[in-house]
Amino acid sequence: MNERPANISKYAQGGRAFLAVSLMLLVGVFACTRSQKRSQPAAQNANSSSSDAAIEVSPSDTDSSSDDPCSEMFSSLFVAVDSISFEGYEIVRLHRTIHDKASKSNIQVSYAVLKSRGREIMTFEGTSFGAGNETNFGFASLLGGQTKQLIVSQTIPRNGRHWIVDLGSEAVVVFDSQDWGLGQEDVCAHDFDGDGIVELSLMIERFCGIGAMSIAECPLVGVVFRYDSAARKYIPDLGALSHLLDGISEDATKIDSAEKPSQSEKGSYLAERLDIFLRYVYGGQEREGWSYFDKSYELQDKTEVERRIRVTLEQEPIYRFLYRKKSRI
Repeated sequence: MNERPANISKYAQGGRAFLAVSLMLLVGVFACTRSQKRSQPAAQNANSSSSDAAIEVSPSDTDSSSDDPCSEMFSSLFVAVDSISFEGYEIVRLHRTIHDKASKSNIQVSYAVLKSRGREIMTFEGTSFGAGNETNFGFASLLGGQTKQLIVSQTIPRNGRHWIVDLGSEAVVVFDSQDWGLGQEDVCAHDFDGDGIVELSLMIERFCGIGAMSIAECPLVGVVFRYDSAARKYIPDLGALSHLLDGISEDATKIDSAEKPSQSEKGSYLAERLDIFLRYVYGGQEREGWSYFDKSYELQDKTEVERRIRVTLEQEPIYRFLYRKKSRI
């Protein structure tokens, strides 16, 4: 039976680099959670690291466990080599020293370069912190047929940037997580609708830090990206986002609008209401979301919290994409 992503927001697990992705089956809902601790890249023969040798490629019809549709992650597709070639292309991991402003010291960082018949055509860089970074790559069949795509990830603890490059007569970046302001350490890759083309799933984390919420309490919004062949890009799946509204009326009524939280409970008080609000907004019902928030949130910092939410929404790429699309309908 085909699976349908629901993208129901969940709270982050405090202090742990976990990627939580919520999915919907046609016959029910289940949660998919996977540790973001990077798995070891597949080992390759050292003699083949810079030649057109056979490479391990994950097919788009990989049979992920029904209990864990996110068992296929970008990290499971990486190969443990510094250079690998494929049909005239070569991807190379390199290192250099940069000055880190935060630590005020020089650090060594890794990055990757894609070459076409010996000529550099793309560079993958920009993500680092005081202890450096990690850059990995691999190949997979994500877009169906016999095509192969290059996957590159550059990560630091709790953050990262991820690229997919479609290889052909001309290499084209079809996904860059930075375009959408998303930066987890890993990406869930799974064919949710069974059409032979892999979808991607990540979480919006931008609303963490508002009000009294801790990282452990922060509500996240799951977003599924589908491949748009006309645009030749991965874009947010608006149909999947609409599932955020499933059961929302019942969930909203469970929250007591007259609740008077103690000082230590103010974070969870906001998180519960912000979670419902974000489901309304990203489900396509922004007006209902603001109406709900206005009625359910009664603390003294309401004006400042609302201001922070509005500023964050204005800067959030998925929100801007969603309501730009809605305005054209």
